[in-house]
Amino acid sequence: MSNSSLVWQESFSVLDSGIYRVISRRGSQSDDDSCSLHSQTFSEDERLKEFHAHQEDEQVELDNASHASVTIEADRSETFLPFSIPLSFRSPSPLVSLQAVKESVSSFVRKTTEKIGTLHVSPDSRGKQEAKDDEQQQEVSVNPVASPQEEKESELQNHQLPEEDHLKDLKDATAKAIAKLQDPLVLLEPQCMKRVLQEWLVFLEEKFGSKEHSASSVEKSKELGCIEEDCTENKDESCESQTMHENSADLKGLLDVCFQVSPPCDLEPDVHKDLVELTTLCFELCVFSCGNGDAEESSDQSLPPAASWTFACRFIQNYFFLLDLKRVKRCIITMYTSSPNVWETYITGLKELTCHSPVTLAIENEDMLKILKQLHDFGPWDDSPLLLAHAQRLYEKFGETALRPLTKFYPSIVPSDIKQLCRNNPAHFLAYLDSLLKSVPEDTRSSLLRSLLQPESVRLDWLCLAVSHDAPQRANTVDAEGNPRPRSHLFTWGYSQLILLLIKLPADFVTKEKMADVCKSHGFWPGYLFLCLELDRRIEAFTNIAHLDDLSLLNEEDGSIPETTEEWKFLLHLAQNHSSAFHNDGPQNGEAVSSNGSPSWPNCITVENVALLLAKAIGPNRALPLLQECGLMLESSERFTGVCEILKIAEKRQRALILSMLDKCDRFLWSQQA
Repeated sequence: MSNSSLVWQESFSVLDSGIYRVISRRGSQSDDDSCSLHSQTFSEDERLKEFHAHQEDEQVELDNASHASVTIEADRSETFLPFSIPLSFRSPSPLVSLQAVKESVSSFVRKTTEKIGTLHVSPDSRGKQEAKDDEQQQEVSVNPVASPQEEKESELQNHQLPEEDHLKDLKDATAKAIAKLQDPLVLLEPQCMKRVLQEWLVFLEEKFGSKEHSASSVEKSKELGCIEEDCTENKDESCESQTMHENSADLKGLLDVCFQVSPPCDLEPDVHKDLVELTTLCFELCVFSCGNGDAEESSDQSLPPAASWTFACRFIQNYFFLLDLKRVKRCIITMYTSSPNVWETYITGLKELTCHSPVTLAIENEDMLKILKQLHDFGPWDDSPLLLAHAQRLYEKFGETALRPLTKFYPSIVPSDIKQLCRNNPAHFLAYLDSLLKSVPEDTRSSLLRSLLQPESVRLDWLCLAVSHDAPQRANTVDAEGNPRPRSHLFTWGYSQLILLLIKLPADFVTKEKMADVCKSHGFWPGYLFLCLELDRRIEAFTNIAHLDDLSLLNEEDGSIPETTEEWKFLLHLAQNHSSAFHNDGPQNGEAVSSNGSPSWPNCITVENVALLLAKAIGPNRALPLLQECGLMLESSERFTGVCEILKIAEKRQRALILSMLDKCDRFLWSQQA
């Protein structure tokens, strides 16, 4: 019989007896030295009898002992066994149940089988297998006290559970907030929307917010608020400079903090979409975190102005990865026009997103033409805000020269974006806007400009810029009394085409009045006259035309010709009163005629010129009585008399022609009836 068969037979005999002893000698290849098993003492029946006897004797002890203490006692009695099997008959006080005995025997059979398998392997392999067996023995050993490694892993899992639970809380809060906002009663009431967002923002702040930075920003805002209040009371220039210094220093501190441009953890697409919607809505409604676990509106009266933009900047930094960048850009342009720091923070975030872009590297090393070509090749950009970061870098490096080529990227970049980029140099913005309008056909410029005026309030801002840059001195267009200087409307304005386009676009009554005031204060008289006629302020228009002393301004095409008898009388009196002041070196009362009969002032606002315009408009026969009614006698003027005679002859001929045509029509109709 082989050695293997002998070992198997002996092993199973040991199982029958219930008592075993394993003697293992490692490193020998001889069968005699491999392993020997010796068994003796009780048979199976005797062992069971003994077990039942002990069980009856110690039944009371079983009722009072706990399962944990039994397990510990059994484990202590097995510390010297090679396989650490808690056999009840090895314990001085066997308190383990029959099921435990069966499990112990099964474990012993498995371990014995593995040991037998090591008899047929090489010494090296057997050494590795024995090492593996030692590790498995440690795992199989029944020990009520967890190992240090298990305790560490359990602690780590317990540490991660609150994070997962907190994300679940955020998801639940987000779902509830969206459900509330879908209620029409909440959706149509801004204050109710803000309350819902304030409750939700607390969960967002706990998960993704930076409480330390938010708290410090609140304290800094309060300090700035105190400075602003002191400056308001004292109205001191030093206070204003101090406020500006504090604002710039605080902005520098804000921008030194890293932006959260990517989610700190994986977010499901649907969850991310809902978070973006609510976070952006918080920014649009000025619902910001105060850094103390609460949410607050920055528009609250208790907050100083500096706190408003500080909260907005901090909100952009903390939740940049959860903001709809297009909506945020529109909101900043509309609501934070007086707080350039918010735009600076927004642009800094965009730069952070594009810091590793090939275009960014090209801007540092290449010339402008290559950079523009690379930008074009990376298109189409559509309306991606990321293009703004590259435009900002281009402008910082090349200045105004970089703005004009950016017209090729319209509408990815619009004038309102450029106005923010070069807000410290308004002339650069005007140059860009003028180039953009001139890049399209003339008949489409008005429609293009109208599409750019979003919101409508920017029209007034652009008009103020246009009339105040590259314009003549106000002293050359306005006299000491605030009236137009003669012919001052003929001065050249750098952006006159842009000004007229802005003025002539349809607008509401209030906007037209504001534009009229802007034009008058800057001496842009053509625009002012147009707006006066649009606002039905015709008397004011005629008064300024008389001061400008240009008869060409009275034309039927612009609607500046008097339409009623009263308007003609008013204009004649204006000409009579101003002719002596404007033309004191010529004849009075409209008799500005040279020796050869030609007028000395052919295109000026004189009584004779206005009277001739009246005769051409209503005919000489009706004009003469009106002139006499105004006390103006122009019969002695050869020019006026000659023109009236010509007008009478032309009128007679025109009347005869009309009668002749009517006669021919009458004859034709009679012939058709016959």
